[in-house]
Amino acid sequence: MDQEDFDKIRKIKKESKEAYKDWSREDDDELINLFFDNIPVGEMALKLKRTKGAVRARIRKMELIHIKKKASPSADSTKK
Repeated sequence: MDQEDFDKIRKIKKESKEAYKDWSREDDDELINLFFDNIPVGEMALKLKRTKGAVRARIRKMELIHIKKKASPSADSTKK
């Protein structure tokens, strides 16, 4: 890492207070609730004080999109 990288991180931390901090169980619970309430990523990021990229990465890591797809009935199964 060079000085430019450190400057970028410093800027991100200044803009998003929780940036680069570990996700707590409470953070994960709130993210799950926001995600399943169909809150936009930008709004989730503001509420969680994280960057949009961090929120998207956590959604992927927790496989929330996959879980949501499995939980919702597909259009094919409702047609008969």
